[in-house]
Amino acid sequence: MRKTIVVSIILAFGVMGSSAQASSDQAWASFNARVTRACVTASGIRNARASTIIGFDDRVGLVVMLVSDRSRGSSMSKLCLYNKKTQRAFVDDADTWSAPPQR
Repeated sequence: MRKTIVVSIILAFGVMGSSAQASSDQAWASFNARVTRACVTASGIRNARASTIIGFDDRVGLVVMLVSDRSRGSSMSKLCLYNKKTQRAFVDDADTWSAPPQR
């Protein structure tokens, strides 16, 4: 009887543990493209270059990227906060900031 209970508990934890799955590479690529598109559009920068996405803990619900103007001599940059829940991008000036572009 006791052995059966222990086996049942182990199986229950095994099933619960296997239900948590990581996102696929395709899902991440789709998310990254959605964030980039939203941030570039919100920035209003015509010749935009987006940085890599900086993610925060899921409890925050935001990711950040820097969108810069690639035009020669321009120092225009916008910091973009993307809300994962609402899928909306918010930007503000960040002319003195810099970040490496996406790969």
